[in-house]
Amino acid sequence: MDRFYRGVETGVLGLSFCLGLAAFAVLAGPPREADALAVTLPMLSVTTGATP
Repeated sequence: MDRFYRGVETGVLGLSFCLGLAAFAVLAGPPREADALAVTLPMLSVTTGATP
């Protein structure tokens, strides 16, 4: 059973690596045209209270 879980884990790691390389290749490519679809996500800001 340990081999099965290790195989699944290795497969998921390989998939995430390939998706990361694909994202890098897309972002590193030439800029897209101005009329292309753009998706913008809001920034997440985390602040803490002031310490005395």
